[in-house]
Formats: sequence, C-alpha cells, structure tokens
Amino acid sequence: SYIKIEGMPRYPIDINTKESQKLLKDFAGRIIEELGEGFESYLFMLDMFHRGIEEKEMIPHLQNFNEEISDAIHFWLELMIFSGYEVSKMNQWLTQYTGTDLSKSDGINNWFALGRTLVDADLQGLRLASRLVIEDEDLKDMFLVGGRKLSIKHRDIMKQYLWDITYWLQMARNTLKNKPWKQTQMMTDGGIYETAVRECTIAFFKFMAFVELTPESFFTIYYKKNKVNQFRIASKY
Repeated sequence: SYIKIEGMPRYPIDINTKESQKLLKDFAGRIIEELGEGFESYLFMLDMFHRGIEEKEMIPHLQNFNEEISDAIHFWLELMIFSGYEVSKMNQWLTQYTGTDLSKSDGINNWFALGRTLVDADLQGLRLASRLVIEDEDLKDMFLVGGRKLSIKHRDIMKQYLWDITYWLQMARNTLKNKPWKQTQMMTDGGIYETAVRECTIAFFKFMAFVELTPESFFTIYYKKNKVNQFRIASKY
C-alpha cells in the first residue's frame, strides 16, 4: 500500500540508479529520525526523574520511546527489503561475525543474543546504577519494555550506540554516488554498501539489547504498529 501511496518502485530495485539511491537514502534518514525522536523521549524521562517527578508521569514518554523504535524497525526492514537482503543474507552475516555456522539460525533470538554479548563486552561486567520507570512485575504492555532504566550513564552509552547506527547508515549512503544533480553515472560498490548495512544492523541490535528490548517485545511492537499502519491506510489517515 505504501508503495502506491508514496509512489515508490517495487522491489527488488537496481541500487545503481538515481531514483533507487534516492529511495535508499530516504529510508536511511527515516531510521535516524525515528531513533532520534525516541532518544528525545528518553531525555524527557531523565529530566523528569532529576526533577523528582513520579514514574507514572513518565509512562507516556516511555511508550513513545518504544513506539519510535518500532518505527525505526519498520524503516530498517524496508531498507533491507529494497537493498535485496533477505533472511538468508542476515544468517550469512551472523555466521561471518560469530564464526559459527548460523545458516539456519532462529533469526531474531540469535541477533539479540549477539547484541547482548557485544553489550556485555563493552560494559565488562560493570553494574550501572539506575532508576526503573516500571518494575518487571508491573509490565503489562510491550510498548513499555525498552528504555526503563534511567541514569546519566545509560544516556551516554545509548547516545554512543545511536551514533554507531547513524555512522554506518551514513557510510551506506556515501556509497550511493548517483546524486540527482550528477551528470555521469557511477556504479555502487556493492561490497562496501553491504558491509555498512551489516554493521548498521549489528549496531541496531546492540542498541536494542542495551535498552533491554526482547525478541518478544521486538515482534510485538513491530506487528502492533503494523496494525496501526493498516488502520491508517484503511481510514486514509
């Protein structure tokens, strides 16, 4: 439906054309935008915490934090689809990165396991003191799972992880040389582009593991937002 609404080409696309590269750059920008909006909600919560505002007042911002991540997941998946990368490619990336044959991996579980391993290596067993917005036993909505731990240190680490995602998306965009104003056409170095998208994907799951999303919440917030999008299409929102 959005292909028709937004006038997008049908996939797969030739990533060497100007129009295709414009589309890929747009999706990369959308991912950055949504994650930036999510981080803004986290900053709102952290500010409220330091001003002594009760946790229950932070819940709308926490929900928005998770919803913006959900939007980023949608745009990341669209970038993957239009880039021509399927599940088999993601399994290949896992195998390359871990050195273990994951050609028939169980997908999201392994990606979150990788993200968690990388986060643990970064923190090296460091215990981060934090304030929980919602206790585990009070969780009733998957849109409240991620980003519940508030601290300056959590903010700073999250900022670095978000920059890693942004950096690799920018590196992917930088391989797409056929800008609208350019008169000559340049072929895209598919290997460099794939490396950048792969590293972005690793950084994305690392970020999601750090904010303590789970495979279950990842699945749920993606499909719940998909239902919202279907309603918007049906209602001509």
